[in-house]
Amino acid sequence: MARRNPKDPPDHTKWKPGQSGNPGGKPVAARNKLQADFLRDLAADFDKHGKQAIKECRETKPDAYVRAIVQLMPKELEIKRPMEDITDADLAAAIALLQSAIAAQGNGGGAGEAIEQTKAH
Repeated sequence: MARRNPKDPPDHTKWKPGQSGNPGGKPVAARNKLQADFLRDLAADFDKHGKQAIKECRETKPDAYVRAIVQLMPKELEIKRPMEDITDADLAAAIALLQSAIAAQGNGGGAGEAIEQTKAH
């Protein structure tokens, strides 16, 4: 028989399998149900009164109105430039490829000349 650690609580104070440590505690999923009910009711209220509340806020409390808008904005604005990393040589090769594709379709000069004029300037 294994020796008991003197720091372990006595067996008669331990919970039995399947027994809760807080039998009077909140029911399972109570918080999720409360949140779901609240959000559903809030959405229904907003459907009825949201536009009017926004209008009244804008007219009577413009500072709160602007603050609400600012809080919805992203903290950082990332500007993406997809062509930024393309070298002049890669760009020239892409233009040449497009010109040959246009020429192969039988369009001859038209667009190709416009591209050539753009490169000249």
